[in-house]
Amino acid sequence: MDVRKLLLPVLLALAGGLIGATGVGFLTAWAYLTLGPAIGHGSAALVIGLGYLVLSAGLVFLAHRQLSKHDPDDPSMKQPGAQGKEATDAASEIAFTAAFVLARYLGAGKRDG
Repeated sequence: MDVRKLLLPVLLALAGGLIGATGVGFLTAWAYLTLGPAIGHGSAALVIGLGYLVLSAGLVFLAHRQLSKHDPDDPSMKQPGAQGKEATDAASEIAFTAAFVLARYLGAGKRDG
């Protein structure tokens, strides 16, 4: 896979994550400002923190369940090298190029005569 084709989805996901984090920040501020006068500021912070802990535990549980679940009829499980080969090749090319450029840079002053 071409690096340029991979860059746009990664940037879009990053932008979506940053915008989502901003939204969560505003929702947290709203919840604190709403709950603070009603139940006390300490209790409001506790309730919001516990809510985030429950949400994160649920997301981790779902991620673990998705990773541990596999379909026996899935052809990618029978042929481990068939899927994702393009991504591995691109990563290998990037790693090789970075190592090559670094070696040339570090060995620039050590030429034999």
